[in-house]
Amino acid sequence: MSQSGCAGANSMTRLILAADDPTAGALRRGGFADLVVPILHRFVWGPLPSDAGLSAYLAQRTGLQTRGHWLDFASRRDFMVVGGRSHGFLELVDRCDSVELWMGTRPNDQLVLIWLLDYLRSHAEIATKIILRHVDVPLFEVPAGHFAGRTIAGVALAREHLDLGHLAWQAFRAPTPQAWFDLLKQDLSPLPQLRRCVQEMLDELPGAATGIGASELRLLELLSAGYQHPFDLLPHHRERFQRRVYDYWEGGSLLDGLALAPLPAISGLAEWPFSVEMHDSRERRERYKASTLLLTPFGRAILAGEEDFSSQNPIQRWWGGTRLANANLWRWHAVLIAPDLDTAHDIECREECCEPWRPIDWSMREAAYSAACA
Repeated sequence: MSQSGCAGANSMTRLILAADDPTAGALRRGGFADLVVPILHRFVWGPLPSDAGLSAYLAQRTGLQTRGHWLDFASRRDFMVVGGRSHGFLELVDRCDSVELWMGTRPNDQLVLIWLLDYLRSHAEIATKIILRHVDVPLFEVPAGHFAGRTIAGVALAREHLDLGHLAWQAFRAPTPQAWFDLLKQDLSPLPQLRRCVQEMLDELPGAATGIGASELRLLELLSAGYQHPFDLLPHHRERFQRRVYDYWEGGSLLDGLALAPLPAISGLAEWPFSVEMHDSRERRERYKASTLLLTPFGRAILAGEEDFSSQNPIQRWWGGTRLANANLWRWHAVLIAPDLDTAHDIECREECCEPWRPIDWSMREAAYSAACA
């Protein structure tokens, strides 16, 4: 059942769900719906929330719950017409006359999509009223004047979407990347952006020769190309950075990891860690901004494919449900390479290079990001 969505179409209770705040803002300004909700989970970074935690996130807000709810970033003013922002996900979907998923093309957007499809699979009677829009461009990059009358094709959710979402989400949550890799053997066409998401996430596994992922390698490439200051390297320069998995904050953490490792690939970082606290201090932020970075000899060798970052440095990070470590280092080089358990061993890390990534409150992230880019 094909549908079409265009700005100006009206329903008293039309709800749109997006996976990032800029897209939600563009849809709200474009008059696409009465209610637009950005669901701002970052599944590409850090350990995945538990099933119980994700279910609680979508449940009705309790009296003591001030954050950690799916409507935290919805417009207070808009939601006054439906009695506030305490609704559970299924309750609000059931209440609205029409519900649409406008998930973007970036990997995290697609991960949010497959998570919601997995959740809806147990509630098929509600899922069938939802339209999936086939967004094929970043909507926040579309000039405002081009939104009027813009048509985005869509389809009503069917069992094939729910089953594929379930398959993909369970694969991403698995303790190894094998099931995620195996998705490339499946027909992923019901979710047109999913195959690219699978590929781009695999690209972020440590490389077979370098021991670092595609975004870390891109940081080294940009540094080699002459971009010497930290803010010039980060993913908010979308066309320059090219890789689409990680955001500004995650890119800053990757840069920290390359510069603070026991045998660093980058030298010259004058301030760390990359955090809200650093952004809030003008002195620290300016010191960070003025850092003149250089590739170390080790970094140049990694870039040339002659050295392996993981052979000299500790690896401790999450990729979906997989905990990557030196002794459990799944690698990628057009094929998935399982760890060699006979030779693998963990490397002890010093405190400053092993601090786990800390989730940052979204409103704090945006304010600090704006200050840094001013």
